[in-house]
Amino acid sequence: MTSIKTNNGAMAALQTLRALNSGLEKTQQQVSSGLRVAKAADNAAYWSIATTMRSDKKAMGAISDSISFAKAVLDTTYDGMDKIKDELVTIRNLMITAQSLPPPVTDGYSNWVDYQPDTIYDQSQVAKVDAEIYQHWQQINSIVDASSFGGVNLLKNDTSEPILPGAKTEFTTGYVNGQVLTVSINTKDTTMINYNRTVDNLWNQPGTENMGYLYGVLWSANIILPITYVDGGGVVQKNENTYTLRNSEVRITANNLDRNFYYNFLIGQMDERIQAVVGGMSVVGSAQKRVGMQDEFNTNMIDNVDKGVSRLVDADMEAESARLSALKTQQQLAIQSLGIANQSPQTIIMLFQ
Repeated sequence: MTSIKTNNGAMAALQTLRALNSGLEKTQQQVSSGLRVAKAADNAAYWSIATTMRSDKKAMGAISDSISFAKAVLDTTYDGMDKIKDELVTIRNLMITAQSLPPPVTDGYSNWVDYQPDTIYDQSQVAKVDAEIYQHWQQINSIVDASSFGGVNLLKNDTSEPILPGAKTEFTTGYVNGQVLTVSINTKDTTMINYNRTVDNLWNQPGTENMGYLYGVLWSANIILPITYVDGGGVVQKNENTYTLRNSEVRITANNLDRNFYYNFLIGQMDERIQAVVGGMSVVGSAQKRVGMQDEFNTNMIDNVDKGVSRLVDADMEAESARLSALKTQQQLAIQSLGIANQSPQTIIMLFQ
């Protein structure tokens, strides 16, 4: 039945056109944005998951920055320890050289006035070696002070920092399931000089873990090394004594001691310190490897999040392109159908002519 009041064909064609226009608009949005789920209304479940994953990715990005900082600190620490180890080896070798030289003549002062110059000793061959050793101790001090990155220096423990040996240094290296992951190393394993101690201890005795690797006293003929010492007020001070070997030479001469025995003891203690620093470097090296592994894992996690979000919300551009072309064609056909449907009432007029 044909009605001049109701055009069912036009209504059907118009509904089809409206549906096609809606689909075309949605497809155009997906093509332009590259997303098939751009807001919660598109797919609440996928949108919620993707939003959470994007938030986790931002946290992982912050972790990447933290890992980069950790790697820089550890690299600086390791390089500093490596250079200190080389300086200690040089000092040890210079001590071996001094042992082979003729015993020097001194003015007879004991080590209690080691800060005073000894013009007689200064003319000896051992004194020349001693002067070179002093320069290497000074270089070690410079290395300790300079081994800092971003204000973090693991080679020295200042008075404002936690007390050894319980202190730890932690680096943020991961974020998984809402949990922050860290890598930690004991501060005592990297501390060359501890300005936070209040007591002098004997090397290898209980409490020495509070000293730091470059403790100020070698107990071989009461030799005072020019690194640090604890003064009467319990404050750690840099020892500016320019002599390392003279004090031992004074004691050996004054007490008619076995010079080779004391030198061998001194050299043995230097070897212990070198090995201690090497052990600390192993700890730092292990931390470097762990941080590197976490960096790789974190990078992979970021890539996986990107892939996961893409699978949930990204538009299939090939499919959307084909759909866009099809919808445009259908839209044109719908417009033509609507035109035909609107022309149908014209045939009724011919019936009345």
